[in-house]
Parts: sequence; structure tokens; C-alpha cells
Amino acid sequence: MIYTVELNFSDHERESEWNAWYETYLTQLVTVPGLNTAQRFRAVKPKNVTWEYLALYSIESLEAYESEAYRNIGGGGNASIRFKEAISRRRNVYEGIERVPEVTENGRILFCEDAPSGLELPDILFTPLVSAAGRQKAGATELDGQPVRRSIAVSDAATVTLIDLNSTEGLTVYAPITKRYG
Repeated sequence: MIYTVELNFSDHERESEWNAWYETYLTQLVTVPGLNTAQRFRAVKPKNVTWEYLALYSIESLEAYESEAYRNIGGGGNASIRFKEAISRRRNVYEGIERVPEVTENGRILFCEDAPSGLELPDILFTPLVSAAGRQKAGATELDGQPVRRSIAVSDAATVTLIDLNSTEGLTVYAPITKRYG
């Protein structure tokens, strides 16, 4: 299962501080039993998308968010409380992928919200994702449960440029801003 956190950060003066904090937080998250990988991304064209930042996590089950270990590191938004006024986010868990692949510096995540089966693109295979929980409180985390269906693919920067995926309606292209932890 994957856990997605789509975010916007409105305080541009503190954005570097927030990004540095978040990377440190990722290293703590992967110490929580059942939370196996964590990586962050930023939209390649942030002004043209709804959510500028994306965090992807591989989790075994929602029980990870009910654990004492998760609460102890401030899971569910408590760790980021000093940035609260600048953060807007949407969180969900999806079935369809058990483990998020590592995306290297030249890799790209392609996220479709309006095309649950993906798009017909040469040499790119989309994986359909289905919400695994809906809107609910999962331990220390609040899930929005939206969108219910979407799709994800991994490509490389050269292909994104070659077939101009940054201009494809309904598709958001994200570049990694951290390594994958875990």
C-alpha cells in the first residue's frame, strides 16, 4: 500500500527551512515499524498544478499510524506544528502498489488524477491506484480519501521533455527533491 501526502506551502520565506525539516523527518518516519520507504517530490511546473509537493510512502497497513512509535515522532502533523499555518495538504492511502520504487535524480513521478487507468503514452506504463480507506482517522493521521481512483507511473526527465508531458492535461510531473529513505 502507498500513502500519499500532497502539499502546498504558502510561506516562501520559510520554505527552505520547511524542506530541510521535512527531509530530517523522513529519516525518522522510516524507523516506524510498518512504514518502509519515504521520498519527497516537487512538481516540475508548480504554478500549473493543484499540489506543488508530493510525499510517497510504502506502508504495510494503517496500523503503522496507530503505533506509539509514530506518535512519538510527531506523526499526523504534530511534528510540523510550527509550519501549520503555511501547510495545506491532502492525504490518502492506495492499493495497487506494495512498495514505491526509488526515483533517482533523473527520474520523474507521473500522477494522474483525472485518468484512473493512466494515459496512453509510448513506453510508459501506468499503474491504477484505488483508495484503500476512504475518509477517516487512521491513528494519528487524518485521511481525506480523495481522489478515490488515480494512476501513477515512473519515467525519466528526458522522456518527459521529449513527449512534452509537462503540458499534458490531467497529469502532474514530479521530480525528486530527496532520496528514497528505507
